[in-house]
Amino acid sequence: MNYLPLKPLSPSAFKRGVGIPLPLFHELLEVLKAGELTKKKSGRPSPLSLEDQLLLTLGYWREYRTLFHLGLSYQVHESTAQRIVKRVETRLE
Repeated sequence: MNYLPLKPLSPSAFKRGVGIPLPLFHELLEVLKAGELTKKKSGRPSPLSLEDQLLLTLGYWREYRTLFHLGLSYQVHESTAQRIVKRVETRLE
């Protein structure tokens, strides 16, 4: 599930699909964007947008899916999915 197909959904449908209200999603996204700006090293860019990284993490928390299955859904390797979840969790603490 990527962010682009979820964009046109109504707020209630978005909450049903993602598990959190749309305004909260945007607040969490702003925290992640602020964290991106404070990075000291650039490194290799993530294959997923920040929106998709947040959705991957929310899917991991909400659905208890394995990182292997999340990686298949987002077309990234299992270890990449694990790094994304860890990075997002750290930034949202």
